[in-house]
Amino acid sequence: MSPARGPRLTLLAVLVLAVALVALVAVWSDARTAALVLAGLLAAVAVARVVLPEALVPGSRSRPVDVVLLLALAGALVYLAPWGNATLALP
Repeated sequence: MSPARGPRLTLLAVLVLAVALVALVAVWSDARTAALVLAGLLAAVAVARVVLPEALVPGSRSRPVDVVLLLALAGALVYLAPWGNATLALP
């Protein structure tokens, strides 16, 4: 067992709990709020990708690509969140 396995599993468990929190917010509140919480989660993961050592945060791409992609997705969610509760008016 590698020395980083314990903290890595803890980080994964925190991430799974955070995604479950987003799902609960979507059920208890609305889609707009859940999208904003998910955007905050993506931004937090981007910060973790920058700050934490490579052994703790798995990644298949380079660190800058991961950070830019996560922040771009967070920005897109913030931009699109106001339309989260939109309905389609059918004739």
